[in-house]
Amino acid sequence: MKSKRKTENSGDSKPPFKDRLQMAVASILEGRFFIEEAVEKYDILPSSIIQELRRIQKLKKASSAPNKKK
Repeated sequence: MKSKRKTENSGDSKPPFKDRLQMAVASILEGRFFIEEAVEKYDILPSSIIQELRRIQKLKKASSAPNKKK
């Protein structure tokens, strides 16, 4: 038995998951969409978007920490 998601989107040529996640996060960071809107537009789970935003936040903190010590 096939899942609904595969049968619904079999005709769609969606970009890969990583590309859609990147576009969703970029749209949120640029202020064009809220998380709910990005979820609908890019067909990404909200938890995936939040996880990526947290990863970016950690990277920013880590990159700015050595600069503050100098």
